[in-house]
Amino acid sequence: MSERIVDLDEQPTAAVRVQQEMRELNIAGLFSHYLPVVFGRVAEHGGPSGPPYGRYFTFGPDQIDMEIGVPVTTPLPGLAPLDDCAPGEVGTSLLPAGPAGTTVHRGSYEGLGSAMLRLRAWILAEGRTPGAGQWESYVDDPARVLDPADLTTELYWPLE
Repeated sequence: MSERIVDLDEQPTAAVRVQQEMRELNIAGLFSHYLPVVFGRVAEHGGPSGPPYGRYFTFGPDQIDMEIGVPVTTPLPGLAPLDDCAPGEVGTSLLPAGPAGTTVHRGSYEGLGSAMLRLRAWILAEGRTPGAGQWESYVDDPARVLDPADLTTELYWPLE
């Protein structure tokens, strides 16, 4: 991993918000269910402007609160803000502007939790404070990458 701090521009997205108990968690199943729904809505307006992402507001020990979405060039017309949507309904959201710690993880998705913890430790070692709502940007489509060891995922952790 090669960590660094970047200054991000605000990025409009189309996404769904998922909140559930950790004991029911099946992240692969959530992405398999919700990404086609999000991509379907985005396709009506020309498609995404970047790879899909998973943003985590709470991850355990009892609950998960996450957003599954894709970046878009401009907010999609006809979609409500995600905070006003029913669970599982596609809405508009934003990936935040400002400083963030970032790194690239190469390998299977099973290693993402450890990679995110290493990024957090690096941020703290740099004397910075991790904020809320870290996310993973899934650069490679796992359906098109034969070996999971070849998957590339960008990790972002907003800083306070």
